[in-house]
Amino acid sequence: MCAFQSPNTTPSSTASPLYTSLWADAGASSTNSAATSRFLRGRTSSDSMNLSPAFGGGEEARDQAVPEQPNSSSEAADASLVRKLVQTKMLALDPSRLRVNEQMNRLIHAKSTWNELHVPNNIIRALLLAGFDTPSMIQSAALDILFKNKNLIAQSQSGTGKTIAFVIRLLQLIDPNAHHAQAIVLEPTFELALQTASVIRKLLGEEPRFAVCEAVRGSRVERGSMIKEQIIVGTPGTVLDWVTKARVLDAKKIRIYVLDEADVMIAQQGHQDQSVRIYKMMDENSVQTALFSATYEPKVLAFAKKIIRDPDVITVKTEDLSLDAICQYYVIAGNDEEKIRALRSFYGVITVDNAIVFCRTREIARKIHAIMSQDGHTIGRLEGEMDVAARAESIMAFREGKVRLLIATNVAARGIDVQSVNLVVNFDLPLTPEHKPDFETYIHRIGRTGRFGRGGLAISFVKDDRDLTVLKAFQNYFKREIKPLDHTDTDQLESLNAQT
Repeated sequence: MCAFQSPNTTPSSTASPLYTSLWADAGASSTNSAATSRFLRGRTSSDSMNLSPAFGGGEEARDQAVPEQPNSSSEAADASLVRKLVQTKMLALDPSRLRVNEQMNRLIHAKSTWNELHVPNNIIRALLLAGFDTPSMIQSAALDILFKNKNLIAQSQSGTGKTIAFVIRLLQLIDPNAHHAQAIVLEPTFELALQTASVIRKLLGEEPRFAVCEAVRGSRVERGSMIKEQIIVGTPGTVLDWVTKARVLDAKKIRIYVLDEADVMIAQQGHQDQSVRIYKMMDENSVQTALFSATYEPKVLAFAKKIIRDPDVITVKTEDLSLDAICQYYVIAGNDEEKIRALRSFYGVITVDNAIVFCRTREIARKIHAIMSQDGHTIGRLEGEMDVAARAESIMAFREGKVRLLIATNVAARGIDVQSVNLVVNFDLPLTPEHKPDFETYIHRIGRTGRFGRGGLAISFVKDDRDLTVLKAFQNYFKREIKPLDHTDTDQLESLNAQT
């Protein structure tokens, strides 16, 4: 047996009788400074900018505080805070957006019912009780492949139901009468591991034959005593220790191996090495492997294809990574003070349910927090230096509506999923450590709104020519227009309410 318990989580030995609550909870004027670059002179933020030219040229180093960047694989895992909650409705995706078996360049068409996918009746009952009448496109595509016992590399936009897809498969595959570990789900962060374990438990409800164990820091296992829970959800380092040192897991008996947020798992060298070591200890002929992520860099996808035997691949066309439900805007703001004035003006006009503001440094995050708090807003923060307990408390307060504005640094860009988030603000545009446009972080940030097809706003602040070049790159890469917005124009701001 393994044991884990932390604040705001359900003890691993207890299945929640209110398992359907998971689905319900998820539904739960200024002048430019002298430092403003030449393109701002003579303009207001309502002026239209031509964003059509292709991106070119490198980015110079910013003359501001050093942005938060994870500097080791374990820090990256902790910093990549994920709150991926199951939503009440699945986004009905256009089938042309998913390419299955890309080597064959053929398209898949979704099956329209859970029965057509051959989902077991007990799982169908739980899904129907939760309001999931039909599968989403990614669920249909992924399960159609997984139920044929094929390996899978799957990509789909944030908020389309990837987590539920692999949870359904592992519940269908494992033997409830065999009391040993049969499924391993690896997550890049402590928080996501706990969340995914919670998703599984709540889908199980009162089913007594299945058990879930979290393999994370703080979990207790008796060295040498084999774990009896069938489903292991954990982080790579802890799972590897359990297999090689504690010897409480027999990798040869694992029937399904899932890497969630696979882009992070593979891109981070530490996670990659640990994940591959675990995989190599399994029986390749009997284990099914599935990778899920919202994005895949080409080199990450190439590596995944190299290590996984004959996978079927679901990819999303680049222009469809940005959900259609998200309306994207930019605001010209020459300095941090003007950005904060613009943010305050949003709250004066736009109906904001929950909002997330992403910035690059802790210094700016704290400045925003101080000023917005003076306006009476309830605010939470997510920063890389916060310990796990503090971050868990902050994200739970946001999810439960105790705070309505969350200020997050770069390290917290992933998976803060609350359906009522209708505004995401890029206080600073996301850049790579080399000061290039960070496409992956941008899509993860704006994907915090517009969940499951609901309307959402993503507003980016543009400070100077370098920001404008980065913004052009995002627009060209995702092939989605980013429109100008004048934060001093009340009528224009009021018109945004119809889009949320």
